[in-house]
Amino acid sequence: MESIDRFIADQLAAWEVPGCAVAAVRNGQVELVSGWGLRDREAALPVTKDTLFAIGSTTKAFTATTIGALVDEGLLDWDRPLRDYVPEIRLHDPVVSDRLTIVDLLSHRSGLPRHDLTWVGQPDRSRAEIVRALRFLPLSKDLRQQFQYCNLGYVAAGYVVEALTGVPWEDFVRGRLLEPLGMRRTNLSVDEMLADDDHATAYTRQEGVMVRVPQRPLPAIAPAGAINSSAADMARWLLAQLGGGQLDGATVMSPATAKRQLTPHMLIPGFGEVPGLSAYAYGLGWLNGRYREHTLAMHDGGIDGFTTHCMLLPDDGVGVVVLTNTSAAMMHWTVACRVLDELLGAEPVDVFGYLKPRFDAAMAGAREAKAARRVVAGAPPAHPLSDYAGEYEHPGYGILTITPNGGVLKPSLGTMDLSLAHRHYDTFDLAWSEAGDQPAIYPLTFLSGPDGYVNALTVPFEALVEPLRFDKRPDEQGPEVLARLCGAYAMGPIEVVVGLRSERTLTITAPGSPPLDLEPIGGLRFGVKDQPAITAEFELDDSGGVTRLVAQPLGIFLPRDAS
Repeated sequence: MESIDRFIADQLAAWEVPGCAVAAVRNGQVELVSGWGLRDREAALPVTKDTLFAIGSTTKAFTATTIGALVDEGLLDWDRPLRDYVPEIRLHDPVVSDRLTIVDLLSHRSGLPRHDLTWVGQPDRSRAEIVRALRFLPLSKDLRQQFQYCNLGYVAAGYVVEALTGVPWEDFVRGRLLEPLGMRRTNLSVDEMLADDDHATAYTRQEGVMVRVPQRPLPAIAPAGAINSSAADMARWLLAQLGGGQLDGATVMSPATAKRQLTPHMLIPGFGEVPGLSAYAYGLGWLNGRYREHTLAMHDGGIDGFTTHCMLLPDDGVGVVVLTNTSAAMMHWTVACRVLDELLGAEPVDVFGYLKPRFDAAMAGAREAKAARRVVAGAPPAHPLSDYAGEYEHPGYGILTITPNGGVLKPSLGTMDLSLAHRHYDTFDLAWSEAGDQPAIYPLTFLSGPDGYVNALTVPFEALVEPLRFDKRPDEQGPEVLARLCGAYAMGPIEVVVGLRSERTLTITAPGSPPLDLEPIGGLRFGVKDQPAITAEFELDDSGGVTRLVAQPLGIFLPRDAS
């Protein structure tokens, strides 16, 4: 393993990664556990074997293990529909919901694509709220039709643990896995990590420069990727996985669970090959593949400012984990493969020579694509900017707020760093600046109804489904304003009566008909419930009195006293 020191030092420089830690095990023994580079570049603090890194989606194998514990205890069956256990987990298609199993969620074959912006930048959303929102997220495939990586499936799995045991997922993981395995430094939140004296600082590349970035606290999605650990602790996790769930006399998973996790459950056609490495399926929290003709289980993890790679060769008793404190490099792959080569006694494969040019080309390509996107010249917005202002809501994604600010529109969705620039007509470029080297650009298009009022917007937050529609929330009118609208209105001999059903709900009643609720659209415009083609708009004079009620397409009604 002597050549690893020099290789890792070269990789740190080539990828401009501040620091990394590595653990390697073979035949039940720790062969390597150490740190290289800096955990904090500005303070010149070194990485140690105990430095905490965010391990991202390699958390998923831990969550799959907790589900296995529920199965072992008879609380859950791998292949029985979840509706029989946790009926509140529902997807957009009820037929899919009726058949959905926990294995479908854990192997990314539910038909649900990522929909990551339902939780990114929304730290106040609870796990239960995210689970309730699943039913509003469009599916892109049928159940078990295609592998589609989806963090939300693991959020739901964590919710299953809580629902069936009454114990929060975090406490369950600590009690069933971390404590028995002696993973004493491993924790489950950003706050816990930052409170530790030996934690890595997060870095990413923005506009070509490696910069320090804040860690994003997202407690609700912890089962999908919130564990923070060290190389020393992760060595114990590798040993437990390779030992069939046993380590130092402690049993953290049954042999059946250990086997099922590494069993292929969903094929992955077209997975990009790295020299010597291929993946063809997904198990439960692990990808299945081959490395230099050896059976392979692996998973990487990426979260703000960190990337991790875990690789197991179960038939050889070999495992490696690489932890880095940047989300803008592929060093975790190159180092992991090189360490496996050393453990196997094989001539090293040039994974770096394969990945680095492709990584650089992808970064350059994103910049070039942004510059080349089509813009129609001389195509101003159809409305004054103030007309676009308001709150727009999607039942799965929440509220996207648009606010005029000094001649531009300022968007807001949770804590995301967003900006909005006009492109052409009613389409604007919504830029998310935290997404990587270049801001992620989403074309946001405002929609207007037949009457010319802006009533919605669409934005393709999920690339595998049609652009998502956010409907403009109506202005809330107080009880005093609504009370002034009440009364009788006449159009010749035809009379209608507007009244209050509650403090905030108006009704309109025509002769011989029951009262119909008026639903706010905006300002003093209302729709008629169950009558989508009819609108009612009240017009006021300078003193606030109603001058007329315009009911489209029916006619104009005047206050009875005025008529």
